[in-house]
Amino acid sequence: MKQSILIIGEDLEINREFLNYIFQSYEDHFGELGVVSFAPKNSKELPFIIENLSKDYDFVSIFGSDENFAIAAKIMATLTGGSLELKDSTTLALKDSLDYSKNSFLASLNNAQINLIKANPNEELGEFLTEYEPDFSYFHLIDIDTDSAKILMLPLAKTYDVDITLAQILPNLILVRAKSNKFGQIESFLQGVKTLFSQKFIPQKDVIKFVAKKLMQKGLKISFAESCTAGLAAAKFARYGGISASFDGSLVTYANHIKHEWLGVEDEILDTYGAVSEPCVKAMVKGTLSTTNADFALAISGIAGPGGGTASKPVGTVYVAAGDRNGNIEVERLLLKGDRNYVREQSVLSAYLCLLRLKSEIFFA
Repeated sequence: MKQSILIIGEDLEINREFLNYIFQSYEDHFGELGVVSFAPKNSKELPFIIENLSKDYDFVSIFGSDENFAIAAKIMATLTGGSLELKDSTTLALKDSLDYSKNSFLASLNNAQINLIKANPNEELGEFLTEYEPDFSYFHLIDIDTDSAKILMLPLAKTYDVDITLAQILPNLILVRAKSNKFGQIESFLQGVKTLFSQKFIPQKDVIKFVAKKLMQKGLKISFAESCTAGLAAAKFARYGGISASFDGSLVTYANHIKHEWLGVEDEILDTYGAVSEPCVKAMVKGTLSTTNADFALAISGIAGPGGGTASKPVGTVYVAAGDRNGNIEVERLLLKGDRNYVREQSVLSAYLCLLRLKSEIFFA
């Protein structure tokens, strides 16, 4: 099944924060992002754009603020030969809509389902009304290279008539998209992969969400100490509803004297090894656990760039660590490439992988 997104209006196109809200909401509903296109509200081509999308895709989601929602609704009425009516005080919709709710309606055009959704910045999006059964699934594999993973999965994919696409997220983390063909058996394929890879298999597109859910299910708490990522690991953890059950606290310890004063990282460690070192992140983990009531702690310290690197510690050198109250600590030294924010994103993900390795019996049981 093919999905498409149409954003109408320059006011939405330039609003990155609101677009992120739209795209995340869409992905939560459909499982992945559809093909995105933009159209100005006054475009004479808009009727042709909508009609062509209805011919090329099975599901089309159209987003527009008040005025553009009304424009798109009138275009839908023209294309379908239908009429419009006010379904409630705010929702203009086709009289013969397949479904509707506040600020949203669903219609059929050229065998495609068209969901027109009102999208006003600083307001909640209208409801997604499309009933969609995905023929694909995403999962991650840790601590295996792409070539080896593909060689091992191909026989399973052939047996269950499933196509697989692999993306290397980190050197030790692979994202896999499995898509069922017409007579494919995707659930059997996924069960086979889980059996084959055992404690390397993460049945989620979002690794951090997987960690968060496991911690919440088991009533366990985590805290964070971050330097170069400046709270990014904690912010990503806080994205999920109910997370207060497992989120104990977060410390951004950017400067060395803050690492010392807040976390108790000894000056000797900072003077001898530096803030970007294994002894430092270990001390950060221990200091976080002594400061909070958490069961686990993650620590990150590195050189995100673009400056600050040296011959022995070039830009992209990052140490990440995960520890527990029993004194167990897992540390990884990263040598990352990319711009500052890409290095920070990869560092955060690597820190969570340390936690998965530290307590595999919790996450992969």
